[in-house]
Amino acid sequence: MRFEWPIFLWLLLFVPLLLIFLRAVGKRREKTAEKFADQRLLGTILRQPSRAQRRLPIVLQLIALTALLFAGSRPFATLPLPQNQAAVVIALDASRSMLAEDLDPTRLEVARELAKQFIADAPRSTKIGLTSFSDVASVLVVPTTDRQELLEALDRVEPAENTSLSAAVVAGVRMLPGREGVLPPADLEPEGFTPLEVPPDEQQADRGPPPAGSILILSDGVTNVSSNPDLANEDTLQIAAEFAKENGVKLYALPIGEEDTVTRIDGQDYLIPFEPDNLEVLADDTDGQMLEADDEETLRTVFRELTTAIRWEGRETELSAPLSALALVLMALGGFLSLRWQRRVP
Repeated sequence: MRFEWPIFLWLLLFVPLLLIFLRAVGKRREKTAEKFADQRLLGTILRQPSRAQRRLPIVLQLIALTALLFAGSRPFATLPLPQNQAAVVIALDASRSMLAEDLDPTRLEVARELAKQFIADAPRSTKIGLTSFSDVASVLVVPTTDRQELLEALDRVEPAENTSLSAAVVAGVRMLPGREGVLPPADLEPEGFTPLEVPPDEQQADRGPPPAGSILILSDGVTNVSSNPDLANEDTLQIAAEFAKENGVKLYALPIGEEDTVTRIDGQDYLIPFEPDNLEVLADDTDGQMLEADDEETLRTVFRELTTAIRWEGRETELSAPLSALALVLMALGGFLSLRWQRRVP
């Protein structure tokens, strides 16, 4: 415990002196009453309170004074308080295939609206980040509680070219709190990769396991590029899933699209693939879950689970307010008891 204004603690030395003074005043009152009243009649005229009834109000008042002096010193203590440690990264597919019009108006717009719904339903204490991915993953917003920043970033997402689901997973994991300094799998390190430098005071080594984290992938499941051309797409997905699971991250996938879709893009007709099986692999391998946009009840339930992870965490808290409240209650109680038993305020 530390005190912002410790000088108030010196005033506590006057509390015992005040107690001695009050006892002296009480004895003087008793002697005065004995001097001017007939002892045989005094008991029939006035009901004398018991010793406990005389002392309890004074004790309460002195405890209240002590609490006020402690409050004046502005004490701070580290208390275990419940904190919502949940953090979620939204991975939004911004590849060219998301321009397909099998969903109204396009897959990308539907995914964008689902992301906004997730943000709106999440508790304000939940940290949410945003990454968009096509050939590579781009970090748009690191996990934050600033909802406006997230919504503005969502509106700026524009479609690009190909898709790399493994890049989205790796980027999402490294965005989550407590995992900023983890290295991606060697097989998936992009060319020219530079590890993030994490300040010593933010390193996770001495702080126990990282807080709960998950990634919500909004995609049509197509993946056709990889940072490692020597590996098949299926292998990169498995490596990315293992990387997420090793770092305590669950992947939740929300497939966007329909099968056998033909869409006209830039004046040409294209057969747009829809491959939810890739998303199912990621979800299953990380103990996550596949979701369906049409199942609103399940969506709400899963969204609530993703965005709430209560952990008791030590937090420095000022105790002046609760101590002042306690002092006020004790003073009021002491005054009430004194009026009731002795017909006066101590």
